[in-house]
Amino acid sequence: MKEEWTVAEYLKVRLEQLGLDRMFGVAGNYTAAFLDTILADKKSPITISGNSNELCAGYAADAYARLNGISALYVTYSVGAFSLLNTIAGSFTEQVPLILINGAPTNKEDSIEKNAGLLYSHTTGYQFVDIHMFRPITVAAERITDAKQAPFQIDSALTAMLTNKKPVYLEVTEDVWRAACMEPTGTLSSGREAIITVSETEQAVKAAMEIIKSKSKSIFWAGIELQRFGLQQEFLDLLKSVNEEHVIPGEEIHFVTSALSKSVISEDNEYFEGCVTLNKEKIKDLVGDDGCLIGIGAWTIGKDTGNQNIRSASTILASHDSVLVGAEYFPRVTLASFIEQLKQALAQLAAERSLQLKGLRMGSKLPLLQGYAYKEEKLTYDLFFKSLEDWITKDDVLIVDAGFPLIGAQSVKIPARNGFVAQAAWLAIGYSVAAATGVKCAQPDKRAIVAVGDGAFHETCQAVADHHAYGQNTVVFVLANGIYGIEQEIVNPNPFREPPIEYKDELLDSVYPYNDLPAWKYDKLTDAFGGKGRKANTVEDLLKIFDEIRKSPDDNFVVEITIPKTNVPSSILSKLNSEVGEDEIENPHWPPAGKF
Repeated sequence: MKEEWTVAEYLKVRLEQLGLDRMFGVAGNYTAAFLDTILADKKSPITISGNSNELCAGYAADAYARLNGISALYVTYSVGAFSLLNTIAGSFTEQVPLILINGAPTNKEDSIEKNAGLLYSHTTGYQFVDIHMFRPITVAAERITDAKQAPFQIDSALTAMLTNKKPVYLEVTEDVWRAACMEPTGTLSSGREAIITVSETEQAVKAAMEIIKSKSKSIFWAGIELQRFGLQQEFLDLLKSVNEEHVIPGEEIHFVTSALSKSVISEDNEYFEGCVTLNKEKIKDLVGDDGCLIGIGAWTIGKDTGNQNIRSASTILASHDSVLVGAEYFPRVTLASFIEQLKQALAQLAAERSLQLKGLRMGSKLPLLQGYAYKEEKLTYDLFFKSLEDWITKDDVLIVDAGFPLIGAQSVKIPARNGFVAQAAWLAIGYSVAAATGVKCAQPDKRAIVAVGDGAFHETCQAVADHHAYGQNTVVFVLANGIYGIEQEIVNPNPFREPPIEYKDELLDSVYPYNDLPAWKYDKLTDAFGGKGRKANTVEDLLKIFDEIRKSPDDNFVVEITIPKTNVPSSILSKLNSEVGEDEIENPHWPPAGKF
């Protein structure tokens, strides 16, 4: 037994006890003492991974935690930490558990700065600026300046992370890292057991069953919390209990997913009905006017509901440690307890009468090799994703960025559980390329496949250097249309319509100049970053590159996919003649004669 413990050793042991085995970040002298403590222990399971910049580190850590439980980031004061505000906000919004470890100036330096007016490196003159930035987007934030208090602050923050599955922030002054503190005792655990209220769970299930019994059809919406809280098997058990043991064949209760929860359950599952946007129209398509939507761990975010309020007397939504049944609200109900009791109640009901679903069926795929003319076609979003669907396997994880790639990828059938990663709620562009680093670290036996727009790629292209430096075989498909397409579509979709509406205002007829992107030779970036660069203009080009990638299992690739400037995924195109852009509504010539 050690005679004396330091704060750095205390934090290291606590992280190891939680199963942490990798940290991402950019080194700085304020955290060096902590990193040195890890390096000095040859038996420590923690690998310290460096990244091209803090933004890349933050997204890598986020993706790693989604697939591996928890992760950690290390940065230096202010200049490093400030770059992570965006990434931590995304992790907080999408409920991803990670620890941000920020080194800070010493207590002595703080005192001199405050009283003598001397600014040290990376300081603003206000010693609480960093922690005040991160408090609103973490479930616990601690500034550690006293070694005696440090163990209690560390334990409190880490317990909050385990309980809430969200980020926490630890700021440690440089002189405290090697100061003596108490030794770690016991182990830390989640406080989720204290959240459950048995009576509320029973009442929530009873209310849910009243709605289900009153409807002729029901469908499950499998949500992101199934993955976040490790309840995927429990959901499958629920499906099996109802469908295989009690329901007449052909009248099963099926399930859908949405952008945020895509692949939480394998899309090869026989009861899977598709990854859809659950707006009111789609819900009606699925269950008609007399059906019930049962959300299991699903969040009503804009991307998943088409920015509509879908709550109604026919919806049941269990998430965020509560249940909404129509207009009734039941707090302090964990998802695990709700699933278990709902399974029992549905099994009893199914034994009394059959349950049925009139649902959406997966559409047939376009055969990839449908003649030479098809192979010669210029690539579009639809042709790329149709081709990708035939190529991707259970050994791949598809990471998709916000914008048109996220929309186009919803139709791609993902055969593996957790085989799809996207930041579908926060929607920061650039997430995917850096997130792929974390995906590959979390699942080294899988191949990370990225689909990213050229605008998003500009944000974190340096992550390709991380892919190569880590020895990863990641493939990045850059869908290059030369513009910020999704921004143009939101504000003024007219250039994407076929044909466009003829306005008197020429500005509404073309893509706005501020949405144009600098022209990069994306396939040449690997000359500097490492890996192989390729470019595809046609389906035939893409098929050849697909083949080369499979024959190069150890190499990382950047593949430029040339997309026409005004091309959009067909799921958007079908709505452009009925939806109106923000600028169109404000235009004095709106609405155009004979339209809308």
